[in-house]
Amino acid sequence: MTFERFTVSARKAVVTAQEEARQLRHDHIGTEHILLGLLDVQDSTAAKVLHQLGYDKATAQADIAALVEPGTRELSGHIPFATSAKKTLELALREAQQLHHSRIGTEHVLLALVREGEGAGEGAGVGAKVLAERISPVGRIRAAVLAVASPSVSASAEGSPDAVAAGPSWPAGTPATEDTMSTAGALAGGAPVGSHHLLEAMLRAENSMAARVLRELGVDPDAVAAKIDELDPETTTDANPEEAAARRMEIRLVDDEVHLILRDPATVALARQVTELSGGPVQGVGPVASLFVPLWRTANHLLLQLQRVLEPEAGGGEADGSAEGKVAKAVRTVLGSRLRRHP
Repeated sequence: MTFERFTVSARKAVVTAQEEARQLRHDHIGTEHILLGLLDVQDSTAAKVLHQLGYDKATAQADIAALVEPGTRELSGHIPFATSAKKTLELALREAQQLHHSRIGTEHVLLALVREGEGAGEGAGVGAKVLAERISPVGRIRAAVLAVASPSVSASAEGSPDAVAAGPSWPAGTPATEDTMSTAGALAGGAPVGSHHLLEAMLRAENSMAARVLRELGVDPDAVAAKIDELDPETTTDANPEEAAARRMEIRLVDDEVHLILRDPATVALARQVTELSGGPVQGVGPVASLFVPLWRTANHLLLQLQRVLEPEAGGGEADGSAEGKVAKAVRTVLGSRLRRHP
């Protein structure tokens, strides 16, 4: 794996990741070591974003220690990358390309770390897992990166450790912009932020210039929400496989059973293959139960999130005027009407 297109900070993070693996006496460089490497480069975009979200290296070290034990022997020489780490660094290139950046910075590695966790499920690397546990929804990381990324600068990477080539990027924004980006990220969940998420978030941003202009032009947020639900994003440039699959999901309560229904063709085809190979429905019996644990946790986490949106608003964090409170209030407003069935 070559690193010619990595910025100074990104290269430093990768080198530090190897040293972190060596200190822990691990015989591979995993996503946990990449996460520690990103946090070690204090002036990088990735470290700044994670610190802004309340996550620092000491916390990461504690989280990783709870999941991974140190090795038993000293290591010397080259330490290879684990499969999950290789995938993360490959995804970093894709993240840079999607932002039209010619250099790969720590922000792209961080976005790739999040995406690797989203796509791998239980097979995700340790770094992705601890981020998902601490920062929920993990889509807040993507929103924060887009909100604080430095304006595009020269490709020389001499003036700034995370400098990237000219291309669209999100400059530092006003409080209204940061609230809008955070809300859009929360609405998108783990999927990429779409223009429809930004539009709804913009309409719900309290006291923002954009919301005021749109209201005075007669734009009704509820009418916009209804039109977004009516149109199919798959026919637009906002199409993405995660949201397409999610739009076909449903939760039903049948007697004393909770039915989680997935209708996207890829999942249906995969389930058909599994049931054919197993000779029928797969049950969590014996050691197989451990394979079902992540799904059980995810289902309960989703139900708790839905419960918080649907329950009558309490006078807690949403009323304190904090950035997180504003985002929570906006998300409750956007999602509540969709979740409630009106006669």
